[in-house]
Amino acid sequence: MAVVKLAVAGIAMAASPVAWAAFITVHAFGQDISVPQHLPSGSVISRYYITPMQACGKATCTFRGINNYPAGSGSTGTGPIISTTVTGVSAQLLINGKGYKTGNYLSEQFSSSIEVQLLSSGQSIQSGSFGGTWYFTVFTAEVPDGARIYLSPNGKVTAIVGTCSAPNQTVTLPSARPSQFSGIGSTAGAKSFQLRVDNCPRGYNRIGYLLNPVGGAIVGSPGVLPLGAGSSAKGVRIRVADDKGVAATFDTSIRVDAYDKATGGSYAIPMQASYIQTTAAITPGTVSGAMTVLLDYQ
Repeated sequence: MAVVKLAVAGIAMAASPVAWAAFITVHAFGQDISVPQHLPSGSVISRYYITPMQACGKATCTFRGINNYPAGSGSTGTGPIISTTVTGVSAQLLINGKGYKTGNYLSEQFSSSIEVQLLSSGQSIQSGSFGGTWYFTVFTAEVPDGARIYLSPNGKVTAIVGTCSAPNQTVTLPSARPSQFSGIGSTAGAKSFQLRVDNCPRGYNRIGYLLNPVGGAIVGSPGVLPLGAGSSAKGVRIRVADDKGVAATFDTSIRVDAYDKATGGSYAIPMQASYIQTTAAITPGTVSGAMTVLLDYQ
């Protein structure tokens, strides 16, 4: 972290007047996932989404319970986080953003996608493929036999030694006068800078960076940083943008397009910062803001 200051099988069942579908099968993560060998425990490595239509055949499903099967063993475990057959990689399934232990629950509806996460267990990650049978069975009122979620045997995790670095840096904006602004949303004192992503090893499928404003994103103010400690000016803040002046997107992973999987390397992302007027009146003084740069790998 750096700181920048500024298929569905169907069988009719006669158990009720309704013709229930038999279990549904979903294979998740059928791709090559490249990750750093060493990650903090609980770090999300990858995500896979299953729509309600895939899970129960409807836009909204009624969740009844879940079974968690560590390492796809066929024997249930408590969960919600379970082991996989790849050393250092765990998995969990989230419904409405929440993980559930094995068992039956009161009816709960969900219309948003189920999320399956691969997580770092805290161990050194070793390259490997997923094995075993299914890892989760999600039971719904619509499909009482459940949706069985496999971690696809076609999926492969490649552990890579090393990560990129993003050096700390300070960007100093030039002085500006209140007369240089023309109203709320106007800017002045633009300063170009480069966001550095250095020493990236080869082998990753994708490297991304995420900008996180210190103090949290301001709703309705894209690219604008909260005032930092010691700021004395009023009615003005710092705005971060790309080199074309488009406001920076916070809290979203952005691909480092120049990254070459075959070679790795260091990269410079051109950006700019400026003052932005936020209220009708401006009181002169000092202005500061900061954001962290987080890197993610696939």
